[in-house]
Formats: sequence, structure tokens, C-alpha cells
Amino acid sequence: MRNGHALAFDRKAEAIYQRRLKPKLERKYKGRIVAIDVDSGDYFLGRTVMEAMEKGRRKHPGKIFYAIRIGYPAVHSLRSTRQYYSID
Repeated sequence: MRNGHALAFDRKAEAIYQRRLKPKLERKYKGRIVAIDVDSGDYFLGRTVMEAMEKGRRKHPGKIFYAIRIGYPAVHSLRSTRQYYSID
């Protein structure tokens, strides 16, 4: 997907989520993953990205899905498991 197409894809998926899915899903499924097929508007829920994507691929093989963690600004969070110490 080229940059312009990727941006259009993201915008379309976000619009589907904000207008159609967020009001329906956020209260009951907060924290779960929703994978959205932007062409059909179909969506698939899972506890993980892989689970949601697998459900989507069973119905729409070869499609690209947009994943959102319901109720959160990002699908994943980045944390370091390293501990840093200062030497005084």
C-alpha cells in the first residue's frame, strides 16, 4: 500500500470505528481488539490482534484489516523490561 493509499485506508477505518462501531462496542468490549475490513465494513472481535485477524481472514481471505483496541488510543503499548540504576 502506498503512503497516500495507506492514509486513506486509515482515515476510512477510523471513520467506520468512530461513527458506527465505537458507540456499539466500547461499553461491552473495552480492551478487546476489533479488526475492520474497510471495504465491506465487517468487523471481527478478539482478545488479541491475531484472534481478531484470524476471524476476519476466514471470512475475507487476502484482505487487509485495520486493528483497534476498543476504548484505547493504541493497539499496543511499549514498555521496557530493563531497569536502570544510577551510580552516585
